[in-house]
Amino acid sequence: MRVLILADGLFATRERALLSRLEVGLADEGVRVVQATPEDVPASAAGLAEAITYPAGLWTLGTPWRARTIKSKVASGGKIDVVHVFGGSAWKLGAMLAAVLESELVLEVWRSGLVAKAAANEWDDAVFMAPDPAIERALLQESQGLTVRLGAWGVLTPDEPSRILEEARAPSVMVVGSGRDGEATRAAMEGIAKAAEQTPELLVFVDAREAQLAGLWESARRLGLLERLSLIEDLEGRRDLLLRGDILVQPEALGEQRTTLLEAMGTGMAVVAARDPLVSTLIDGRTSIVVDGRDRAAWGNAITGLLNDRARARRLGVSAREYVREERPASAYVRAVLGVYQWATSADAIKFAE
Repeated sequence: MRVLILADGLFATRERALLSRLEVGLADEGVRVVQATPEDVPASAAGLAEAITYPAGLWTLGTPWRARTIKSKVASGGKIDVVHVFGGSAWKLGAMLAAVLESELVLEVWRSGLVAKAAANEWDDAVFMAPDPAIERALLQESQGLTVRLGAWGVLTPDEPSRILEEARAPSVMVVGSGRDGEATRAAMEGIAKAAEQTPELLVFVDAREAQLAGLWESARRLGLLERLSLIEDLEGRRDLLLRGDILVQPEALGEQRTTLLEAMGTGMAVVAARDPLVSTLIDGRTSIVVDGRDRAAWGNAITGLLNDRARARRLGVSAREYVREERPASAYVRAVLGVYQWATSADAIKFAE
């Protein structure tokens, strides 16, 4: 079997680790993988996958030209059996490719905004993969005619948990998100400032684009946080840095799946996140502390509580790590994806919701 994994720029940047793990797992099962990403995104294909690029941007020739470019690049390697698309802005391109390559189409519904898009009558015979049971339920409620399969995202769990909040070093908070919900992001920043009053050595790391969109620089100046604030370009993609933090804060509840959360939990970080009904891994007291995203006092109380009771923070990290190890292993995601590919390409596959 030969599969084309097509990712848009946002997804390829934010979730490069997920794509690499999937490609390695599929290769172990004998699947030949081609990864296609925009040419302005650094290559992230695993060593066992063939990496190609396609023209980026919305320019005159648009989607048909990009489809022809990709088709010409994959033509010499044999038939593409499945086109699996990650990132909503690449769905149209993926559908066009599946048509011209006579391949099966699989669309990853990684955020709530794609649920309504999935119900539009323009994805003939597509299989919609839900990376979370809550997204799966939302898809089935949106339209009973969709072919939906669950493939819960998973991550690798290190053999040993991170040693968080050690007395010998300054504690750190990593803030991840898009910045689109500026009010929630600023509320979390006010909570962090409240916690910093009792922990003056606290360090805060925020994604640079998130900070720009949410107007965090001005908030940090007003709250007296500038001296302890570091803005990091592509913080979510920099897992080497991100996972060295002690507390991970996710202020927004946008119905988005992020392996950032899973990896933070899996390494034993303490997670504080906004309540999000479409992210089933946020289990208050077991995997995270869950708060109302707009409640400044709740953010402050949650983060202060972890910094003041570090043993409790470590227990939360251990509990989250065990949850991810048992419920969200990377191997289970690979098996689910492979099962969908095998079903979709079988002669007797009938596309309807189960």
